[in-house]
Amino acid sequence: MSSSIPSAMGKNGAVLLGEVAARATHIDIECSRCDRKGRYRIAKLVARLGEDFPMTDLGAELADCPRRRATAHHERCDVLFPRLPQIMSGDAPRSGFGERGLLSAAGGDGGK
Repeated sequence: MSSSIPSAMGKNGAVLLGEVAARATHIDIECSRCDRKGRYRIAKLVARLGEDFPMTDLGAELADCPRRRATAHHERCDVLFPRLPQIMSGDAPRSGFGERGLLSAAGGDGGK
């Protein structure tokens, strides 16, 4: 039986960190419920977490937010990767996006 899932995707169809690394050098992260945001070097994330790490789990891994464990769903940290669609569609430049050294309140490496 052959799988119809592309090799770069996990079993549940999630985009993998290694696939993002092949298309970009940095990933932006932000919370939709507060002003916390940052930028990470994808190579550092791959070295720490591995190429097969699912992007669906990356927000929880990186978020250092006091709201992460809030009991009310509408108050919980809501981490997202705003440029991920552009990275995966090939519409984003490989070297990153916009300003260098974004605010790293979410624990980002400041784009370094």
